[in-house]
Amino acid sequence: MRAVDCAAAALLAAAGFATILVFIPMTVDDPGLGDLPPAFMPEVAGVLMTTLAILLGLRSLWRRKGAEEPSLDRRHASFVLLAILWLAAAFAAVALAGYLVGGAVAVVGAMLLMRIRRPSLIGGVACAAPLVLWVVFWQVLTIPLP
Repeated sequence: MRAVDCAAAALLAAAGFATILVFIPMTVDDPGLGDLPPAFMPEVAGVLMTTLAILLGLRSLWRRKGAEEPSLDRRHASFVLLAILWLAAAFAAVALAGYLVGGAVAVVGAMLLMRIRRPSLIGGVACAAPLVLWVVFWQVLTIPLP
């Protein structure tokens, strides 16, 4: 499990650094309308993800070798890789098609990763969630979304 934890931590940390240093600066513009820049929350999420990945790596390195560990297999590592790909697809969708399409892509990916398979439920939530958030942020709070 130690090797899987280290590999997962390395993949997540790399994805976090790429998000903070490449994806967010490339895709989020600051129109200068408010106190907080639009990149603030994505940067917070990226820093939290990267910090937790680094802590996972350190924990796996400091763990005693003789300690009882649950068995992890390739399926767990593939889940981490799928989650990274899901986040990259969501960022790309927001950058290419805007918030509403990107939000729908993010919701569909999250529901599939959670093993929710009912197409009507996935479609309904994927359409409703970005619209509700858009109305709340753009129309009610007047905070622009990408």
